[in-house]
This record gives sequence, structure tokens and C-alpha cells, in this order.
Amino acid sequence: MAKTRDLKPDTVLKNYWSDNEQFADIFNAVLFEGKQVIKSEELENLDTEESSVLEHRNYAESIKASRDNIKVSKKSTAYGVEFVMLGLESQERIHYAMPMRVMGYDYATYKKQYDCNAK
Repeated sequence: MAKTRDLKPDTVLKNYWSDNEQFADIFNAVLFEGKQVIKSEELENLDTEESSVLEHRNYAESIKASRDNIKVSKKSTAYGVEFVMLGLESQERIHYAMPMRVMGYDYATYKKQYDCNAK
């Protein structure tokens, strides 16, 4: 039997949820009552690193964070393109500020997109 004392729960969960079938299963079970709406073969990994520079007048600050797992589902439809971003954050204990943390990740992602489009 392998030693487990050096295993970090966060790393184990990141590896577990990196599998597209398991990732799709959790979303289908929770959001769609088991109906196979999200298909594992349509999922692609996205970069989990989020970084941005906040600037306001004479002040600038860099922000760097890392999401646990984030994937995108892209598929063509008869009416255009469907694009869905799905993310999972794992934690050992209840952390009531987790929604704020996730909003920070989302902000960094949107800011990166804005900065790229503004150029």
C-alpha cells in the first residue's frame, strides 16, 4: 500500500476533478438531476492561473491567484456557438468568504479579457 501522509487534499482533489468524465458527472448530477447535459468529450481545460494589475490614478497593485479546476465547453449549434465556463473550488472546511474569493477570480478573468480587447 502506498504511503499517504504526504498527500495534500487540495492536490488530490485537483487531480480527481481534472478528469473530464468526473468533472462533467458532478455538474450533471447537481445541476441537471443526472441528465447528461454537459458532455465530457466537449470539455477543454483552461489555465487556472489568474493574474491582473489593478490600476487607479497613481496606484497600481498586482493580483495573482489560482483556481482549482476550470474547464470550458464549446460546441457548435444550429444558431451559433455555445460557450460555457465551469469551475470547481475545493475546500476542507466551510469558508464563508469563498464566494468573495471566486468573485475575485472572475474579476481578474474579465479584466484580462477587457484589457486584451481594449488594445
